[in-house]
Amino acid sequence: MALRKSIATALLAALIALAGATQKVSARGALTLNQDVCLLYIGPDYAYFSAYDPQKPRKRYCEEAPRTGVTVFAIDFAQSEMREMKVAFRILRNIGENADPAAIEAATLAQAEPRAYPAGSVSLAYDFKEPGEYAGLVTVDGPHGEHWTAYFPFTVAQPYRARLPYYLLAAAAFLAIFIIFRGRRDRPGKSPAPGKR
Repeated sequence: MALRKSIATALLAALIALAGATQKVSARGALTLNQDVCLLYIGPDYAYFSAYDPQKPRKRYCEEAPRTGVTVFAIDFAQSEMREMKVAFRILRNIGENADPAAIEAATLAQAEPRAYPAGSVSLAYDFKEPGEYAGLVTVDGPHGEHWTAYFPFTVAQPYRARLPYYLLAAAAFLAIFIIFRGRRDRPGKSPAPGKR
C-alpha cells in the first residue's frame, strides 16, 4: 500500500512538472498562439504570423507545417511604425536562437532581403524537401538605432512531435488516476461485494 501511495505521489509530481513544461513549450520562441491567432513578438511590437500551403490557402499553421513541399510564410505588422523600418526574414535549419552570424548564414534556406514594407506585409515561400526542425528569423532595424530580432522554431511534416508534451501529460494523468483508484479498491479490511470471491 505504501509503495502504491509513493508511486502515485511521484506520478502526481511528474504530472505537475510536465504541465509546467507543456506551458513553456506552447510558446515557442517569439511565436505564440493567442485565441487562434499566431502572434510574433518582435522587440516591443508584434506582428500577425501565418504559414500555409498554396494548394490549400484557407488552412493556416502556426508552429508546424503538416507536410513537405511549398509553404508560404506571411507576416503582417500590427504597428504602423514597423512599416518604416527595414525588415529581413529568413527561413533556416533550427540551429538555436543564440547562433553566431556565420552559422545563421550557413543554415539559411531562403530569405527576404532587408527593406521597408510600406504595405505592412512581408511573405516568403520555401519548398521543404525533408521533414525536420526549422526556424524563422525576423530582424528589424529602425531609423533611430532600433535593432530587434525574433527567432521562432517550427516543424515540418512532424505533427506528433509538436504535440508530444500533451500526449505525455494525458498518459501520466491516466496512469496516476488508475493507480489511485486501484489502491482504493485493494484496501485491507474491506469485505468483497456479495457474490464476488
